[in-house]
Amino acid sequence: MECKIVIPSRKRSDIFTTEIHNSIICIDISEKKDYENFDSEIIYHEGLKNLAQIRQFLYKKFGDIFMIDDDIVSVERTYATTDSILTAKEAYKIIQETYYNSKQINAKLWGFNNDPSPTHYNQHKPFMLKGYINGCAIGVNQSEHLFFTDKTTACESHWINLLNAYYYRYNFIDKRFHFRQKKDSTFNLKGGQSGKRTLETERNDTLYLRKMFGNSIQIKKTKNKTLQLHEYQRELNITL
Repeated sequence: MECKIVIPSRKRSDIFTTEIHNSIICIDISEKKDYENFDSEIIYHEGLKNLAQIRQFLYKKFGDIFMIDDDIVSVERTYATTDSILTAKEAYKIIQETYYNSKQINAKLWGFNNDPSPTHYNQHKPFMLKGYINGCAIGVNQSEHLFFTDKTTACESHWINLLNAYYYRYNFIDKRFHFRQKKDSTFNLKGGQSGKRTLETERNDTLYLRKMFGNSIQIKKTKNKTLQLHEYQRELNITL
């Protein structure tokens, strides 16, 4: 069984970097001409206003799905300090293998390591059943309980992690691999969510998550070398 790999993209046809074998690109129908030279299957939505709605559209369409952002610059082995970058076909293979493993334990949410540093990799814990899965590369298997809500603008990865923890209490993470995003792309790169996200939408998203999940969502604080980018930036505090 193959899991569909889909890359939602918005106004980034000229700076699109993600390369995964046999992946599908999803764009608004109004951008059809901009992406017509891409050597990938392309599917269209019409007028969906934010990424949460697009993710729900794709989840409903495909069921089991792996979604990747369009600003991934490399897929890497976190257990290796040399020869760490995977080819597009190798990345496809590890996605399908991780999908298979998630199905074997009936995990509904699955993904990969958020930490790109090989020095932080624990060889004794290559797989984990809890932890945050970054929305830049996230797998969701068909479930009667999971969905992406249109009541948020740009916190759909936090939402689905919290919802999965509430209903299922575990996920599946392959810590051996990392999907590296273009530096500072989340808030500064043109297109994508940048045109949808404002300080007001961030405030509203954080308040809505607090309303739904209480203290499991916290305001992120500056610590070590990680800076708080704005006053409503959030992080998860899930106790299982």
